[in-house]
Amino acid sequence: MNIIFRVDATKKIGIGHLMRCIALSEELNKRGHRCYFISHILGKNLKEKVIKRNNFLVEIKKINDLELDLKYLLKFSDEHNIDWVITDHYEINSNYLKKIKKNGFNLLSIDDTAQTYYYSDIVVNQNAGADKLDIKGEDYTTFLLGPKYVMLRDELLKREEKKIKKDVGNLLITIGGTDKDNYTLKILKQIKDVKIKKIVIIGALNPHYLEIKDYIKNTTDVEVVISPNNMFDLYKKAYIAISAGGTTCYELAYFGIPNIIITVADNQLNIAKELDKKNVSMYLGKKEEISSKKLKENVLKLINNTSLRKQMAKNGMKLVDGNGKKRIIEVMNTFK
Repeated sequence: MNIIFRVDATKKIGIGHLMRCIALSEELNKRGHRCYFISHILGKNLKEKVIKRNNFLVEIKKINDLELDLKYLLKFSDEHNIDWVITDHYEINSNYLKKIKKNGFNLLSIDDTAQTYYYSDIVVNQNAGADKLDIKGEDYTTFLLGPKYVMLRDELLKREEKKIKKDVGNLLITIGGTDKDNYTLKILKQIKDVKIKKIVIIGALNPHYLEIKDYIKNTTDVEVVISPNNMFDLYKKAYIAISAGGTTCYELAYFGIPNIIITVADNQLNIAKELDKKNVSMYLGKKEEISSKKLKENVLKLINNTSLRKQMAKNGMKLVDGNGKKRIIEVMNTFK
């Protein structure tokens, strides 16, 4: 099959959409299919992540005119004998999807917010609580909902049984690929007195590295990693985490790493609340709601409560088993 991914990665959008599309492309490529990314991507590192997975990257400008964007997509699809179009983009609307179907292409859409009507053959929403959303589509639309469809990159799919120790080693801090408000630095200041090694991940589109570097220059318990190429090693070293409410939550769950979620965007609220309800994560609230005292108390709660961490780790590893993208492709293979 020939497949197009229509997905972007910018400071406004973040990188989560791109990373899960890359994950799905890995499994498609392994099965002998050809994947094209028609994308507006900021950052050389992110572009390389697409290309290194044996994908073809077709760079375009950001969406300013949906009609022109669609016209290019359809022309490219005709010229390259495309079988499937996969969309993962909040700006793509019902009319865009309807015209793709009208032109005879199989269509898969990755959803988070149920904000549009889907003319797609398959709609995937990998989030906890997706079954409670009012996602609308055609009679022929197949809905794949929930964390059993979480798309994880191959580099992560080699977990071991998590051994929960009484003594907590490292705290991982990861607030997404952009973190435009520099909440990472605020967290570091809020928990500076907590005696634990802190590993801070700076995303590919985070503009605040120099400010963070300046803050930690006199500290001995903070390690900063910029746009890491090997997240597996970082997850392997992490005992607990503080994260935003995006796709990273599912990676942490897969590895059995109990985490504290602080949402940095409204589309993360449902995910955070559902993972808290399932005792996979602890949801503290929106970033502007979190006091230093509240964050510090909950970090110490995780550090000091071994049985809580064990249960959260067990729940997370059960929720996300790493076979999500295989399940999606099995459904794609039922279409002609």
